[in-house]
Amino acid sequence: MSEPVTITRHELIRLIGDVLTEIDVLSSHFDPGTKDREDLDGLRDKLDATQRKLVRSAINDKTKEFKDLTASLKAINEELRQTIDDVDKIATTFETLVKFVGAIQKIAELVP
Repeated sequence: MSEPVTITRHELIRLIGDVLTEIDVLSSHFDPGTKDREDLDGLRDKLDATQRKLVRSAINDKTKEFKDLTASLKAINEELRQTIDDVDKIATTFETLVKFVGAIQKIAELVP
């Protein structure tokens, strides 16, 4: 069985930054104070905090657990790419963002 294609710690941090930018662009379509905007802002805050934790960490990106989690994250990211640019698919995008943030938080739990 071949090893899953994964990403490095640096690539992970860059990926999170890209998603943060996409969230910023998407949330700009909604007025401040609306539910969609508040939900997106909340997810963005969680993702940003987790990215900062990963930047400051010495997480080992060579472990099987890291590789498995980032392989899963890549699949979630592909799913996210299919909807994030379409404001009409906000419900699907939001569900996928919740999965993305959850996957990132699981990876951050690997920080010693």
